[in-house]
This record gives sequence, C-alpha cells and structure tokens, in this order.
Amino acid sequence: MDNNERVAVIVAVYKDVDALKLIIDSLLDQTYEPDEIIITEDGQYAPIAQCLEIYNDKRIIHLTQEDIGWRKNRALNRAIAAAKSDYLIFIDGDCVPHSSFVEFHFTLRRQQNALCGRRSEPGLKFSTKLRNQEMSVKEFFTHYVTNFFALKKDGVRHYEEGLFFPPTSLIFQLIHKLSRKESHMVGCNWSGYKNDLLKINGFDEDFTLPTTGEDTDVERRLKHFGVQMKSCRNAAIMVHLYHKKNFNQDISQQTEALMETKKGIYICQNGLSNHLHSETIS
Repeated sequence: MDNNERVAVIVAVYKDVDALKLIIDSLLDQTYEPDEIIITEDGQYAPIAQCLEIYNDKRIIHLTQEDIGWRKNRALNRAIAAAKSDYLIFIDGDCVPHSSFVEFHFTLRRQQNALCGRRSEPGLKFSTKLRNQEMSVKEFFTHYVTNFFALKKDGVRHYEEGLFFPPTSLIFQLIHKLSRKESHMVGCNWSGYKNDLLKINGFDEDFTLPTTGEDTDVERRLKHFGVQMKSCRNAAIMVHLYHKKNFNQDISQQTEALMETKKGIYICQNGLSNHLHSETIS
C-alpha cells in the first residue's frame, strides 16, 4: 500500500441542495482530508451550481449532464474519468458522512479489495432537523446512543449502522470476525481502486433505472477479476436523509431482466471508456 496514494470522494447528486451543503461541509471537515471532491450531477440544476460557488476550494470539481432520465451510472463514469486520485470513495447525494468517514475508508483500503459500508436512516423528524441545521451531523452521531428511543420513535431504519467503533477496537474486530465475513456493495457507501474499475470498464450505462446497476452489477464484475468485498461498517459511517423511495416492483423486474442478459459479461461495453478520452468534461 503506497502512502503517497491520493483519495477522491465522488458524490452522485440529483437536485438535493440542502443535503449537498451538509455533505460538503462534512467533507471539508474530515479527520483525513480528501484530495478531490467530485460532485457529479445527473442533471444541470442551477441551485446546485449556485451552492457550489459558495465554496472556495480547488479540490471541488463539479460535473453536469443533461437531465433526460436516470443516468447515474453515466455520471459516475464521468467522475471516474475526471479523477486524478488512485483511490475512489463513492457516496450518494442524500447521505452525509461522519467526520472520520474518509479516514477509515482510506486507512482500511487494500489492493484487490473493495470496501463496503452502510448507512443509518433516521425518519422525517431527525432528517428535517439535520436539513434545517437545527442539529449538526456531529451532534447527531455524538448523541446517537442516548437518542435511541427518539430515533426508534422517528422510524429509524438500520439503527445499528450508525454506531461508530474504531477499527482498532476489540468490538469492531469481533463483529467483523464473527458476523461480517461476507460483504456486499451498496452504492451509497463503498470504495475501491480506480485501476480495478478500469478493468471492468466502470459502471454499465445500459442500466437506466435504479436498483442494481450501480452496485450489484459492479460487485459481480469486480469479483470476477479477484476483487474481494470487505466490510467497513461501523467505521466509515454515514446518515441517510429521509425521502420517499422511488423504487417499485416494475423497476425491479425490468432491472432483473436486464441483469439476466449480462450474465457472463464482465467488461461492460457501454461504460467508462466512453469518457476516458474526452478532451473536456462539461
């Protein structure tokens, strides 16, 4: 593992300005500073650009594309192509990271591994407090245990994923040794080496509906090339802000049908190579 390696955080965004402000504030106040913060927008929403103008930080890169339907995988590929860093951390634009999020993704990295995290999902009450900045993300995690009953009343999902344990702690090591030998990728919180994504030609842009194209499909193809899925749960933690889910049975069925046609294909045809040789990224 090279100590001179650079790390980028790639944030996939769609119109959620309030969440993006919280994410950038957190990424600019990390225990380990990322070398690049790439905001890749599946659209061209003016308030996003206006939000980013406030930040005078050369590490922030903003990519946009025409808003003509769900093209998150294309947006992610464009971010990979733009990244100069060796190691890439992927998060969604409605998920706000803990202050040590980058540190533990980066320090736990290993060659031929992809790190898989999760997220705590509070309900509307706590999410609104965070969005309105009535409660900071730091306060949310600091009082996470003492707010257990309030969070449960708020309808929190995946409460256990918001519990923070340093990787050096005995409880972290026991949990991962006993119950997390097998991990799976979730698109809102994972990381890996750029070179490994180059091998599989990145994300498959044939997927134009959410559910599996930005995680399950990528995991399947990375595993074919010997990349192992490793857990960073409870070390690299984040909070997912409440919103109504857009998934439905029809979307799931269409995506599953497309996945069936991809079996045996490990280097996607419609992927990262579409963007690697572009002279400019707009």
